[in-house]
This record gives sequence, structure tokens and C-alpha cells, in this order.
Amino acid sequence: MSRIAVLGCGWSGLVLSIRLKKLYPEAEVICVDRNFEGGLLKSININGYLFDAGGSHVVFSRSREVLEGILSLGGDWVSRERMSYVFFDGTFVPYPFENGLYVFSPEKRARYGYSLIKALVEYHDEKPKNFKEWLYKTFGKEVAEDYLIPYNEKIWKRPLEQLSADWVYTPGRLPLPSLEDIVKTVAGIPTVGYKEQSIFYYPRKGGIFKQWESAYVTAKTLGVTFLREDVRKVKNASGEYVLNGWFRADRVLSTLPLVEAPNIFDLSEEALRTSDKLEYNSVIVVGLGLRREAPRQHWVYVPDKKIIFHRYAWISNYGEDTPPDRATLIAEVTIPRGQKIDLDEVRAKVISGLVELGVVREDDIEVAEGWIHKYGYPIYTLAHSKDVGIIFEELRDMGILTFGRWGSWEYWNTDKIYQKSLELDFKIYNSHNSV
Repeated sequence: MSRIAVLGCGWSGLVLSIRLKKLYPEAEVICVDRNFEGGLLKSININGYLFDAGGSHVVFSRSREVLEGILSLGGDWVSRERMSYVFFDGTFVPYPFENGLYVFSPEKRARYGYSLIKALVEYHDEKPKNFKEWLYKTFGKEVAEDYLIPYNEKIWKRPLEQLSADWVYTPGRLPLPSLEDIVKTVAGIPTVGYKEQSIFYYPRKGGIFKQWESAYVTAKTLGVTFLREDVRKVKNASGEYVLNGWFRADRVLSTLPLVEAPNIFDLSEEALRTSDKLEYNSVIVVGLGLRREAPRQHWVYVPDKKIIFHRYAWISNYGEDTPPDRATLIAEVTIPRGQKIDLDEVRAKVISGLVELGVVREDDIEVAEGWIHKYGYPIYTLAHSKDVGIIFEELRDMGILTFGRWGSWEYWNTDKIYQKSLELDFKIYNSHNSV
């Protein structure tokens, strides 16, 4: 019986292990990680307040197969009608911004409607040079400069001219509301955008960790086994792979961060130098337990650069864990690679920002906590495709396959990761292609 080792057991590692076990039921599939706490799908209870410590995550998909597949992994789910906003110039604009213009004054509706329509009329299917150019071409000057550029500079923490548009640009597909929706919202008529996310799913009890835990139980039921081990070195010796000098496997698939691959797999100096070019942002999640009821909101985007966080979320409105006279809120802050982090300072600035925006009162705060995640968002630099390709090529030569947000260095949500697992139908024992 062949042994397949899956490195990393966050959401990517779990769904990959499940898929492999279904494809190759006779194989021994082992998921290896230093802990089994859910990765970014981690929930923590502090004094009765349940926090999603890895940030705001929900389940949705435009694919019925993907959505039903995730929900079928187990657990008790609730569906929610999205109540999300962009807090812009003192107004809660229904998300997506371009569909929420109807809440503005006629003057602002005309300004941003003109921006969107002009972009739609002038659009031609030519690949933009960078992310900033894509924003201008897709949403127009006014929407780009007033909202999208400030917000994206805030979350990505670098000039947008330095980012590739590869992750958002798809030839032949214009990611805008229809002309009909634009006309309606400019006329003051409500419209709904990003429709596949307008209804989302979330675990009824236990926070987002229950999504991971349900998949973990499913994996164990199928026969996947789990090894608690911090993967430090993997060597290819005599046709098999040796992890940390003692654990042996016939095949290895990695969901570990690609930036760490040259050291783990003893790749070349070129790959090691290239890994230094792979950019990412860490994310800090600050959680507040409040002695008050939450407003009828889920998550809110904040483009104002004077405020440290780019998004906050009323997690207590997602599931059914919190009493009606209490509320749980989290706020997310991105930090560039290598920047020193003072968690106490960030937490204080988050609270100050929430108070300044009128979201909370300090007297209502009963719990204030914070969590640091080294790997939050992969960054699409202009050389992204070239750089990841260099590392992929060396891993392929070793017969190592990569998968997931960090293994593939792609900005994938949980539904995209599950979708990619369904595409995993190659001959695992013969293929040297990356996933």
C-alpha cells in the first residue's frame, strides 16, 4: 500500500487529504502538521465571547457543486442574507459599493454612476499593466480614486502600480454590475451585486472552527490519519521521501507556504533567492467582547486611511453562539512582510479607531484580545508568475506537488480551494505536475 503525505493541515490540507483518500482508497493518506487547530479557521471562546481568531470567513460559491460539497463535509449550518457595507464618507454603503450607490445624494450617485458607465463604455479587453490600471479601466476614475485605490493601498500596504492584475483580470469577463443595475442604483433603486455571496453559510454553533472540525471528522472517517509533526526537512532518497529524518512516504503534496519550500526541500540557491522576492502580508485580528447588542450588520469595509483596520465584522451575527444582549466584533489589520509588530499598540489603535467611527464605546468593552498570523495574504507582485514558477519547477523535478492558498501562492478563498481539490483527478503516482 502506498503512503501519501500531505504537509499542512489547515483547510487546504484537509480537503486535499479527503480528495486523495476518495481517489485512492487503498492508499495510506497522512496529514502532517505541528497542530490541528484549524489554521485561519480558528475560533476561541473567552469569557463566553466566541471569536474567529483568523478573521472573517464564510462559505459561499457560484458553483452549486462546490457549495453543496463543502456543506456535505458535515456540521450544522445556518444561511444568512448578507448585510455588509463600505463605510464611506460617513455613510454605510451596501456592499458591493457599485451596487449601493442608491443610498447617496443625487450628486454622488451621478458622480459614481458616470464613473462606472464611462468605464463600461470605454472598456476593451486588453490586459492591464498592473492592478492600479485595472481599477481605473474597470471602475472609472472617480470610483477608483475615491474608494478602491485608498482601500487597496490600505490592505496591500504598497503602491498598486507594483501589483500585478493577474489575480483579478480574466479576458472576456467584465467584473462590473450590468448596465441595468448601474442605471437602477443611480436612480436610487436598490440592487444586489456579487450575488453568489449575497447568501452565505456559517456554522450554527462553535464559530468558523466547526467548518474545519467537521472536515477533520470526515477525513478521519474516510481513513485519513494525522501526524503531529513540525515539518522542517524533506529529502528525496532512493525513490521515497523522508520527513525530518525518520518519517517515510511514497508521495508528498505540500500546502505549506511556498516561501519556505527552498529550505524545507533543499532547493537551489536560485530558488532560495527567489523565495525572498515572494511578498505577503501578515494579518492581525483584534477581537472585542461587548456588553451591548450588535447592529444588523455582518462585515464592514473601511477605506479611510486614518483608521488602522481595513475591515471589521460582527461575528456574533454570523452564528447562534452569542446572547442578544452581547456582541462579538473582530477587526483586521495587515502588516507587510518583516515589519515588527507591537500587538498591544495595534489593539489600542483598533479600539481607538472603532470609537472614532462610533462603532463601539469603550465602556461597552468587556474583552479585548488580539492574534497575529504570519501568513495572511499572498501578494501578487509584477514578477509573481515568474517567481513562483521558478520554485514550482524545482519542486516538480523532485516530484513534489503543491496545493492551496500558500502552497500555490494564490489568493484563494475556502470555496476556491475546495473547487481545486475536485480538479485533482490526475494519476498521483505518475504525475509531476503541480496542483
